[in-house]
Amino acid sequence: MPLIQDPAERRARAAAKRKQILRFLRDELYTTPQVIGLLLNCAERGTRATVASMERDGLLKRHEIKIMPQLPPVVIVGITAQGQGEAYDPDAGEQIRLKAFEPSRVDLKSIQHTVDTQALRIQSADRWRQWVSTDRLAAALAGAKKPDAVALTASGERVAIECERHVKTRQRYETFFAGHLTAIRQRKWSRVVIAAPDEDKRRRIADALATIKTCSVQGERIKVDDATRALFKTCTYDTFPNQL
Repeated sequence: MPLIQDPAERRARAAAKRKQILRFLRDELYTTPQVIGLLLNCAERGTRATVASMERDGLLKRHEIKIMPQLPPVVIVGITAQGQGEAYDPDAGEQIRLKAFEPSRVDLKSIQHTVDTQALRIQSADRWRQWVSTDRLAAALAGAKKPDAVALTASGERVAIECERHVKTRQRYETFFAGHLTAIRQRKWSRVVIAAPDEDKRRRIADALATIKTCSVQGERIKVDDATRALFKTCTYDTFPNQL
């Protein structure tokens, strides 16, 4: 992006970037600098400067997680209570959210999964009107599953999003089908999109799902037939926006 010469325009651009980050973290609570760069469509240097200024102003908090002594730490950035105080729009009738980033509650095993789901949200932003991440979904009704996110598409369809990085066990996939089919019966959403990192992972996950022939939905053993499978679409991260 070319350097903005006009000081007033520079200030306006900086304020817009800060607002964009706060609006994103209002929902997500924490992310990585790399995802913030994707959100802003900004190079690493500009992203680092914006995040550092927001840290100085008390809007964001940085946390480093050491994995191994010889490796650099994983850096995550989260919103503070002060940041939440500036992230909402009272003129639009929004309510302040008092939930702030708590480093002690971040599970190292879930960070990659979380940021992958966030990246899917960002890259498909022109395909949905509303995106609700799993932490903000209401408690699931009996037997239903809480997906990684639910998107309301531009056409008004509610779609469950699952970010799948690895093949899981048969029992996990039976529960997966059962939970989503229960939610579909309850009209929580109409279908499920399962996104994998690459085509090899997508194919292996699809093959694993294809081995499930029956599952139990609300106490009833049902056949997972072609019509049922049509409600579950697999894709890669790159092709994910085309599924919404």
